[in-house]
Amino acid sequence: MKAPTGRLSFLYAALFFELGVNLPFFPLWLRAQSLSDEAIGIILAAPLLARIIANPVVGALADRSGGARAALVICSAAVTIGTGLLAFAGGFLPILLLVVAIALAQGPLIALTDAVTLRSLNELRTPELRYGRIRLWGSAGFAIANLSAGWMLDWLPASSIIGMLLLSALATTLAAWAVAVIRVPERPAAATRPAGKLASPHLLVLTIAGAALVQASHAAVYGFSTLHWQSLGMSGGTMGALWAAGIVSEMAFFSLLGYVVRGSAGAAALLAASAVIATLRWVGMAQDPQIGFLVLLQFTHGLTFGATHLSSVFLLARIAPAGLLAQGQAWLAASWAGIMAVLTTLAGHLYGEWGEHVYCLMATVSAAGFLLLIPVALGFRGRSSLAQALASEAEQPLQRLG
Repeated sequence: MKAPTGRLSFLYAALFFELGVNLPFFPLWLRAQSLSDEAIGIILAAPLLARIIANPVVGALADRSGGARAALVICSAAVTIGTGLLAFAGGFLPILLLVVAIALAQGPLIALTDAVTLRSLNELRTPELRYGRIRLWGSAGFAIANLSAGWMLDWLPASSIIGMLLLSALATTLAAWAVAVIRVPERPAAATRPAGKLASPHLLVLTIAGAALVQASHAAVYGFSTLHWQSLGMSGGTMGALWAAGIVSEMAFFSLLGYVVRGSAGAAALLAASAVIATLRWVGMAQDPQIGFLVLLQFTHGLTFGATHLSSVFLLARIAPAGLLAQGQAWLAASWAGIMAVLTTLAGHLYGEWGEHVYCLMATVSAAGFLLLIPVALGFRGRSSLAQALASEAEQPLQRLG
């Protein structure tokens, strides 16, 4: 059955448009509510902790029931309702509780979308290339949100951010419904491994832990870069353009994914390389660079985030049992969310004193992720070499017969 690539692309675009408003500009709305840096750090970290619970639970239910598409609709609708209620919230505790409730529904959305997309592409010869070209629409939605929301905030008050989030949540719900009404295979047609058996449990653990550390090291740039740039006098349009610069590089990487990643060994090597680049990026950000160098650092986002995300997604799809695809993606998302929650809270406490030097902590975290990913890269490289050797031995008798 032909994969519904158009509807999946629309879903990614809508989902990441919402995130493109939320990540850069929601902290500005929180600041407009007269909340302190510490309170903002707690509110930004709390939903990440909520995802530690929500992602594995929803992923497990989706795998057992075969209802990933239904879960997408339910979760996206719940996000829409919660965002509407957030417009009437005031004060630290009501905002915190609503943000946590929204996160319980929003957290699993990306993992569920990835699972549905990977299953629908299971029979294609080049799933990496097709996945990258579908996923880049999510990056496009994120970039458009950065630019449009940043421009609107030059003319509208910070309270308008909730209205933008509500409209994008409604679009995500419609996109999820559009995917759900199409009969897409919920389970792979042919499982390469029996459900419940792990081919390489140590590689699974190291991949999740290493990728989670690299993804979580983005905590400072997600939570406090906009506030820092605003304190330097940057306009909303400039801040939006800085965010969009990173997403443009991400889109370029996604469009070339099928040509860059060659099998599991290539994905593992790229994952380790992304950890190195992330470390260098945060070291550069800690120097509070001028706008020209800052733009260059933002352009590395396609590797620090894009390469980390896609490489880990494909590696987990090859390591995890066929019947646990959604859970594997959910555990990865839950892991980096938990670490990012801790780092976001720390950044909230440290930013007031450290300023841009809080990125030094992020560089340390991504470097730790690189150390965990070295055995992953070597392990998959060894697998690839063994497979080539076995293939060569199998061809020799045929060559003698010829």
